[in-house]
Amino acid sequence: MTLRKRFTLAVAGAVAAVALAITAVAFIVVRADLQNQVKHELRQQAAVVERMARHYHGHIPAGWVPRDSGGFGTSSAYAQVVTGQGAVRAPAGDSRLLPGTAAAAQVAAGQRGSYYAETTINGVHAMVLTTPVAPGLAVQLAVPLSAVDQELGGIGATLALLSAAGVGLAALAGWGVARAGLAPVGRLAAVAEQVTATGDPGRRVEVDRADELGRLATSFNTMLGALQRSLAAQRQLVSDASHELRTPLTSLRINSELLAAEPGLPQAERQEILDRVVAQVAELSQLVAGVTELARGDEPPRPGGDPSARTPLGRAEVDFAEVDLADVVAAALAGARRDWPRTVFTADVEPCLVSGHAERLKTAVRNLLDNAAKFGPPGAPVEVRLHAGELTVRDRGPGIPAADLPRVFDRFYRAPSARGVPGSGLGLSIVRQVAAGHGGTVGAEQASGGGTLVRFRLPVLASEAMSAAALAPSAP
Repeated sequence: MTLRKRFTLAVAGAVAAVALAITAVAFIVVRADLQNQVKHELRQQAAVVERMARHYHGHIPAGWVPRDSGGFGTSSAYAQVVTGQGAVRAPAGDSRLLPGTAAAAQVAAGQRGSYYAETTINGVHAMVLTTPVAPGLAVQLAVPLSAVDQELGGIGATLALLSAAGVGLAALAGWGVARAGLAPVGRLAAVAEQVTATGDPGRRVEVDRADELGRLATSFNTMLGALQRSLAAQRQLVSDASHELRTPLTSLRINSELLAAEPGLPQAERQEILDRVVAQVAELSQLVAGVTELARGDEPPRPGGDPSARTPLGRAEVDFAEVDLADVVAAALAGARRDWPRTVFTADVEPCLVSGHAERLKTAVRNLLDNAAKFGPPGAPVEVRLHAGELTVRDRGPGIPAADLPRVFDRFYRAPSARGVPGSGLGLSIVRQVAAGHGGTVGAEQASGGGTLVRFRLPVLASEAMSAAALAPSAP
């Protein structure tokens, strides 16, 4: 059953319950009012009989019954007298239409008060009043309820008809409200089905309201936008990776075919080709490692939440925790000094607590150090400084032209001046991704006096455990 049908049935059911309650109350009130009118009529007749009995001054003849007591029918009343011993004095020609009861005898004997009762006389529904009229005597007055029953039947039919009409109108109104109110949900479902069928998240749900359904549609559009950007980034990454892999793979194939086709190559030429193959395999490994790192996706949440919270990282999950960025920088420096023995790394590092993933931060810092060492002249220093959550890395290389500075962090982008240097163009892209995933930023600028200065900034956590003293500068 659709949500619209359920909503319509719920509205109709609620209105039906309310209508039934109102109808029942109204019917009971009307019936009580009509019965009260009948009881009032009986009391008036009883007062007449009591006045008639007073003429006998307590010496009522045996067998006395009120005048005009017979002839009970659908519109005429009936009266009979009951003694304290339970004897019934009925009108002439009637055979005790009302049977004498112990309760009626008690009323005549003064042991019980007046009371009303409903009974059937000659097949006619009637109301009976039993009340005392003289010592030892009580009168039973009966009036037909045919008119009351007929009137109640008409009123009941009218109320039932009105209730049914109200339920029908409520169902119609509920269907209309459900149709108008759930229209955004229908549009949302249609867009979701189209996206599922076509795989294209470019569709959007029209938002024309500011209530909860409008917020749902807006959130759905936002989700589709994020999905579209993610798919676009994935396709772009695959496209760029395919393009970048084509050249080293082609070169590797040519060199391999040359070695296979010319088994008699001189040793010097063979060694030269083998060296190129090794270099190309290393280039491919570096490129694949960079693509894998980027494919892990953007890192969420911004620091400041629970440091131990598990956080999705692409399709995996990582643990964000308190990390001393100074330890991360020290570990990255140790590796860089080992791999770049001809480069002098100077460091001015102070303790700095951040919320993040230590290994990914180390990867970003190491990429910055490798990039600086790669483009700096041999023997030139690379200056590393960490202060108040900002890590700066400066090299003494040729620098980056101002026109290329906005694009150096793009995937696979390499400035014209850097295309002769080995590399994949992914290192700085990884740095930017790690910075964004940790709620930070990264930027490059031309350093005063030549070279390039890169600023890597992260939000800092306050901690009483941090020493007030800065770490001593590391030896170059």
